[in-house]
Amino acid sequence: MRIPHYGPGGTIPPPRLVAAWFKAHVLNAEQVPLWAAHWIADGMDGETLRMLAGLDGTDSREVYDILPAALDDAQAPMPDDPNAAMRIYDDLAVLYLAAKIDTGRLLTEVEALVVGSERDDYLEPPLGSLYTLRDEWDGGWGRPKKELVTLVHQACLKQTNCALG
Repeated sequence: MRIPHYGPGGTIPPPRLVAAWFKAHVLNAEQVPLWAAHWIADGMDGETLRMLAGLDGTDSREVYDILPAALDDAQAPMPDDPNAAMRIYDDLAVLYLAAKIDTGRLLTEVEALVVGSERDDYLEPPLGSLYTLRDEWDGGWGRPKKELVTLVHQACLKQTNCALG
């Protein structure tokens, strides 16, 4: 069995992270069948998971319709909303601290999650508090970028500490 690896740049996310993206309404369906094929190669199995892996991803409704059952096959049931956000924030914090995404990308992802969810509880975790910083980062107004990087780094450390304990 191969060791799964995920992150930005074309690598494969684990099923439980995909379940969180789906629940939070930030999942792009196009790549999901490819990911399902990799999950099967990693030893996961189930009829619906195999069906998902056989799709081409161009019909997002078809992917979204069978994804929950396929995730059950992969033993990654759908999380509730606060847990979905926490999984996504945990992943983003780990990727940021490992220098796999930069500050601008992290702030963009946080904003997309908060805006896409329209839920106030997505603002609560340490990374949720960064929601308002993207405009400041992109606009070049307000605090110096070095200060914003420090705030993001501290929030990521707090997020990973929340995940660990």
